[in-house]
Amino acid sequence: FMARYAPTAKDLASRDVVSRGMTLEIREGRGCGPNGDHIHLHLDHLPPEFLAERLPGISETAKIFAGVDVTREPAPVLPTVHYNMGGIPTNWKTQVLKDEQNTVVPGLLAAGEAACASVHGANRLGANSLLDLVVFGRQAADTTAELVKPNTAPVKLPASAGESSIARMDQMRFSKGSTKTSELRRELQVAMQKYAPVYRKARMS
Repeated sequence: FMARYAPTAKDLASRDVVSRGMTLEIREGRGCGPNGDHIHLHLDHLPPEFLAERLPGISETAKIFAGVDVTREPAPVLPTVHYNMGGIPTNWKTQVLKDEQNTVVPGLLAAGEAACASVHGANRLGANSLLDLVVFGRQAADTTAELVKPNTAPVKLPASAGESSIARMDQMRFSKGSTKTSELRRELQVAMQKYAPVYRKARMS
């Protein structure tokens, strides 16, 4: 099907092009399996010794997670999130912003791949990581030095600081509900694949 999306490169197109192609095939009803929710990756035309030597990781992953021997049958695959970055809005001084009015959260800074200073493109590239390091890493230090003066008294935290967060996590960890972890995982996977895939528009059906 990649001839429809990359007539020249086809299966050898860049991973973002292949991922979008796979997503569109699934969304347009041409997926595989009972739910039509994945694509079949055929490697069984390659010699087993080639797969063992050149593609051992793919072969092992297919065996472990799908129970598939890629030398004999296709592996079920689907595009997924490769990398997350840029979720915390900040200003150029690396101070975290909490609303559309750019209100600063006092004392909270973010830099690196967790932050969004609105200088990145959509793709994670080596240049972006370097920018984080040499610009915003340094700026976080400068902002800290600007805000925290020498001999400033330490901030006093409540004795119970952080306990509510731990209690919230424990509530989930030790829950005795009737929903199985595998069922919840599958439900979340389907929802994310449908509403937040690698290729989407502002309006999702």
